[in-house]
Amino acid sequence: MAEADTTGRTSGAKRGVLAPLALAQFICSFAGSNMNVMINDISRDLDTTVQGVQVAITIFLLVMAALMIPGGKLTDRYGRKRCFLTGLAVYGVGALLSAAAPGLGVLILGNSILEGIGTALLIPPVYILTTLLFADMTSRARAFGTIMALGGIGAAAGPLIGGSSPRPSAGARPSCSRPW
Repeated sequence: MAEADTTGRTSGAKRGVLAPLALAQFICSFAGSNMNVMINDISRDLDTTVQGVQVAITIFLLVMAALMIPGGKLTDRYGRKRCFLTGLAVYGVGALLSAAAPGLGVLILGNSILEGIGTALLIPPVYILTTLLFADMTSRARAFGTIMALGGIGAAAGPLIGGSSPRPSAGARPSCSRPW
C-alpha cells in the first residue's frame, strides 16, 4: 500500500494529480510554438498576410505574459482548482475558435486572446499545486522534472505537429511509382 504523507494523500494520488498538471504545461508550451512554422499556410488559408498571422502570434505571447501575474493573483483569490479548470475551459474554447477561424479576426480572438488568457490561468496553479502537493525535496524535484520535461516536449512538438501539412503543395505529384 502507498505511504500517506502529512496531507493525508497517498503517493499514488499525488501521481494522479501530477499527470494533468504536466499535460497542462505541455499544452501551454505547445501553444507558444505551434503556429510559427505554418505562418504561410495560415495566411493563405485565411486569405490574409503573413504579417497578420505574426501579429496574432505576438498578441498571444503578450496576452499570456501580461496576464501571468494577475492569473497568479486570481489563483490566490478564487482557488487553484477553479482557476486551473477555468483556464482549461477558456483555452479549449479558444482552440476551437482557432481551428474553425474563417479569418484573421476570429483567429486573433481564439488563439491570441482566449488561448492567451487560458494559458495565463493554467500556469500559476500548475506550479502552486506542485509545490504544495510535493512537500519533500526529492518528490518535488521529480514532480517539477516531469512537468518541465513535458513543457520541453510541448515546445518541441509545437513546430513538428503544427508544421505538418497533410495536403501537397500546388503542382506536387506523389513520389510513389506504384499505381496503387
